Amino acid sequence: MSATNQELAGDRGPNDSTAVPRVAILGAGPVGLDAALATRARGFAVQVYEQAHVPSGNVRSWGHVRLFSPWSMNVSPRMSAGLRELGISLEVDPDTSPTGHDLADQVLDPLWGLPELKEALRLRTRVVAVGRSGTLKEEEIGTPTRAARPFRILLEGPDGEESVEYADVVLDCTGRWGVPNALGDGGIPAPGERRLAERIHRRIPDLPAEAEDWSGRTVLVVGAGHSAQTALRDLARLGEGGNGNSPRVLWLIRDSEPTFRIQDDPLPLRRELAETAERLARGEHPRVTTLTGRSVERLDEAEHGVLVTLRDEGGPREQHRVDSILALTGGVGDHEIYRQLQVHECYATSGPMKLSAAILGADAGGDCLTQGSHGADTLVNPEPGFYILGDKSYGRNSTFLLRTGWSQVDEVFTLL
Repeated sequence: MSATNQELAGDRGPNDSTAVPRVAILGAGPVGLDAALATRARGFAVQVYEQAHVPSGNVRSWGHVRLFSPWSMNVSPRMSAGLRELGISLEVDPDTSPTGHDLADQVLDPLWGLPELKEALRLRTRVVAVGRSGTLKEEEIGTPTRAARPFRILLEGPDGEESVEYADVVLDCTGRWGVPNALGDGGIPAPGERRLAERIHRRIPDLPAEAEDWSGRTVLVVGAGHSAQTALRDLARLGEGGNGNSPRVLWLIRDSEPTFRIQDDPLPLRRELAETAERLARGEHPRVTTLTGRSVERLDEAEHGVLVTLRDEGGPREQHRVDSILALTGGVGDHEIYRQLQVHECYATSGPMKLSAAILGADAGGDCLTQGSHGADTLVNPEPGFYILGDKSYGRNSTFLLRTGWSQVDEVFTLL
């Protein structure tokens, strides 16, 4: 921390209205970066906590995947200004789509090299919990006393655990990538799922680079969203070009009549993926079998694999022995972080209540491109100074776009 930030982080009374806000940003992904740039532009004191060993570690984990959205939708105005400040010209076609690695290499990593951001960033530091100093969850409801007390943050880093009392404002930008949904019926873990966790893969394979890990195997793919569709497409392609050792894929879809296509989809890559998914679901690939209207009942260890019991509305019906399970069922974010704060969550989506109500009320038809800003007020929680931004703020709703995150950052800073 610089001398200036040390001064800002010192003790101050609840009536000190002249002090510059101290901001803690949880997560160094794209939205966390944009928030850090906004904080820097306003001269606020800031600390950024990121559990990965590199600032774009989460993006790198899916770096081989190409986004549907083009460059023009994935670089914020603040990022563009920061790149110009560094003397970096982003020479890309704004209408083409980057991979995660492209985004990290050309935008995220260079910007985290800005001196103020580099100084503020703590890597390999996981935020375990956030509370209010000297105040329990049920105390000082709606009072100025609660708002005047700093946030207390429990961190876990290379040297163990520590608590810091640094922030007046906390921006939770931790996303939902690292907290996958369970496989079992009803959204809870199936019997055996936790015990066999090492047999379950929860990210899109990097194919063909990882072809040896998947070729010749029987793979159960669970999920029907874009991640599952991408994995299915790539696994099916392993059998092309005369490769006689392609995987046998069982595609498990909970819905009896799944739909993949968005009418008049303006994103070509998403449209092409949906068309491929439809062909695979119809059985047009000899090595892909689609199992609709079913869910995972239980998992049992089998010789050299896993025995999967499936069920439909009538109960357990069939069993399949598979070598690997690829679970791409989405995620919802780590809510334990703010368990001791006064956060009002939606009972259906697990997102912040005001924002969830606005999203559900907008009736956007399930397409992220129709989502826009819902206003600063929807980001306000009962807990003063605590905001959930980015992908995590959408809870179980899958229509978040990075450009929505840029708008959220703008809206929060109008409140600050």
